[in-house]
Amino acid sequence: MKNIIFLGDIALNGLISRQAELNPIRFKKIFPILQKADMVFANLETTIKSGNDINENKDFIHFADKDATLNLLKSLNIGCVSLANNHIYDYKMAGLKATIKVLDKLGIYHTGAGWLPKHIEPSIVNIGSQKMAFLAYVDKSTNPKTENFPELLINYFDSKKVLEDIYKIKNKVDKIICSIHWGIDYSNYPTLEQIKTAHLLVDSGVDFIMGHHSHTLQALEKQKNSVICYSLGGLTYGDELWRGTLRSLRISTKTSFIPFFDQDFNYLKSYKIKEKKGNYLQIKKGDFSHWSQRRWKRFNLAQKCFLIKNTIYFKERYCDKLYSFLFGYYRNPFIAIKDIFSRNSKQK
Repeated sequence: MKNIIFLGDIALNGLISRQAELNPIRFKKIFPILQKADMVFANLETTIKSGNDINENKDFIHFADKDATLNLLKSLNIGCVSLANNHIYDYKMAGLKATIKVLDKLGIYHTGAGWLPKHIEPSIVNIGSQKMAFLAYVDKSTNPKTENFPELLINYFDSKKVLEDIYKIKNKVDKIICSIHWGIDYSNYPTLEQIKTAHLLVDSGVDFIMGHHSHTLQALEKQKNSVICYSLGGLTYGDELWRGTLRSLRISTKTSFIPFFDQDFNYLKSYKIKEKKGNYLQIKKGDFSHWSQRRWKRFNLAQKCFLIKNTIYFKERYCDKLYSFLFGYYRNPFIAIKDIFSRNSKQK
């Protein structure tokens, strides 16, 4: 029986690239787990820095070091990645070409973005007796800011186009995997529109939906004989030094699961991942399936009760944001409050 792992975002920016010599220590607990898999799928969220020509339309630019990327992807046993995301063109074509060059050198399948038509066509991956098509898309709502670069080929998510792609490939393979960069940042739940779209894709022949972008872990759903992971969270997202202080994404992004499936996408087991300060990963046993069941109960209650729904909205929109500002990003709450008054004084 073949073991397959699906991961969310892998971003090798920040300390992961700037202090690459520490990566064998940061990820040492996860290497043996991923090495057990016959195939590891992931979303590669960062492009390799090449030159200084950046996407001037982006507010936040993320990049990774070439050698750090090459060594980590190899050690993490990554076999196939989506490049259809909102940071793959941060260093424009030079960065994208450098990234694809490394992937090709390692023999890693990739799709979703590039400069040749073959770069956005489905990747065909053989796992055991199964021939699988891997399709990858990025929703424009995630703000890739890549619309004004005619030299770039990237798969934007459009339901009609995706259904056409599925129709073209489904009689040529045994399984179809659809990777989608979508959803609302830092939300713990998919939108009703995402659920409707995911069910449509399943009805059209998709066997596994691999979602990412929200930076949070969202529930797994079994729909007919298919599996939908609305957001797999992220394995790692490099902490950054900002004004001499170590910063990270919000605290809610630092927990995820590594789920194992067989080649028919039956859930087997999972490990719970906690990313500590400096991108050091801790691992313990955890059941993604049971966790998902509890999360769905909460989601369904929210759809039935206006008060619960708005309580969840208020918590995610305001409470979580305030908590992250005061206690997240490895911050001291007193210093955070002091910064507010300091900025207000300067503005006056």
